Amino acid sequence: MTDTDTTPPRTGWLTRERNGIASFADLTRILLAVIAGLVAFWQFNQQWQIENERGARAAYREFLVISMNNPEVSRPDLLERDATPIENERYFWYVNLMNQTFEEIFAHVPEIDAWVNIAEIQIAFHCGFYLGDDFDPALYSQRFRETVQRIIEDDPLGYCY
Repeated sequence: MTDTDTTPPRTGWLTRERNGIASFADLTRILLAVIAGLVAFWQFNQQWQIENERGARAAYREFLVISMNNPEVSRPDLLERDATPIENERYFWYVNLMNQTFEEIFAHVPEIDAWVNIAEIQIAFHCGFYLGDDFDPALYSQRFRETVQRIIEDDPLGYCY
């Protein structure tokens, strides 16, 4: 084309659709980025759940070791007999450790029924402790207090009254 030539330049399909193709490529990149973000979020969420389950297992495993090493305080009938002051003190700290363990479980895996059921059974076994003066509900989460209150009202194992 010269300066004096007034004919329009030849434009082919690719030249005319250049903006459309660029827009499509941009849209594709955005879509891929969104998909990658969703996959990354899903992986992060899955890993978070695995770590929460691992934390609950570790806390409960530690509690089980203490229970097996101290069977005399892990039994709920300790409150029904004349225990020595040392036995009462050991039982007090045992139940408080148990409470903290289940607080961790409620924090880590509150939606997994199997873990919640384990906590509820143990709380029901030691229901007498929660009726006594040694239990201070203010030290625990709302979820834990509500669970204890519900178990006391329902008395599923017959240890509360």
